[in-house]
Amino acid sequence: MTNPAGLTDALEQGCLNCGAPLVGPYCSACGQKDPKPDVTLREFVHDTTHELTELDGKVPRTLKALLRHPGLLTLDYFAGRRARWLTPLRLYLLCSLVFFLSGPAVEAITHRAAREAKSITIKNADGTTVLTPQIREEIAKGLPGRIFGVDRMERAAAHSEELSKAIQSAYPKAMFFLLPLFAFLTRVAWRSNGRRYPSHVNLALHLHAAWFLGLSAVTIIAAVAESSAIQDLVAFAGFAWVLAYSLLTLRTVFGESWPRTIAKLAAVAVVYLPSWFAASLVILGLAMATM
Repeated sequence: MTNPAGLTDALEQGCLNCGAPLVGPYCSACGQKDPKPDVTLREFVHDTTHELTELDGKVPRTLKALLRHPGLLTLDYFAGRRARWLTPLRLYLLCSLVFFLSGPAVEAITHRAAREAKSITIKNADGTTVLTPQIREEIAKGLPGRIFGVDRMERAAAHSEELSKAIQSAYPKAMFFLLPLFAFLTRVAWRSNGRRYPSHVNLALHLHAAWFLGLSAVTIIAAVAESSAIQDLVAFAGFAWVLAYSLLTLRTVFGESWPRTIAKLAAVAVVYLPSWFAASLVILGLAMATM
């Protein structure tokens, strides 16, 4: 049997990455495929788009498994079956990118905001926008005024489009910052499983990646919907899907009964959701400060 073109020379010179002897197109020491030092444009385009264009490529295969088989990616990662899938961190980054691009993509196609925030109108009783001291005092007593301050509330009302975008980006950012907390909470709740903290981080990455895809679907469908009632229904359906997906994933990964899984997820949510909401408010407040 003859070697493919160029393979004989590569075998003789060894791996270009680590210098180990080559016994095939892949290095047995570092795993790198034998590259050409100077690729053609065709080879560059093929290598760059291969995973995205091949139906059996790693990206579509991983996304399909993530959505259709909750918990499978995490179990395979624990078992060492990792070559066929994207790494948890890459999958998380890809899904978060899909979410952040879904809003602008919808706006570019439909020429309207993907999901407009509830309108904030701050006016006096006579309709004027220059607030009287009495109105400002009432706003200051309310919860939004206590959190953000009257001046920020006024600026936010005057820049509703910027506020909508700030709200849309605050929650995913909070998810990113609190992902280690979620992993810690699952580590505590399922400590009898024996998995160390990094394993729970990988679980959290898989779960948050799926949540991002769910949020992307909600963003796109809600933008197409005409009425606010349908948008609210879509948002509720998205929340229900996230909850069901999380339960299925945790039960698959840890193998406990439904009652124990539900109880432990509820305990995790009691800590995680308020922390996520508080972090979202902090991020939103910082965004409002720049308006």
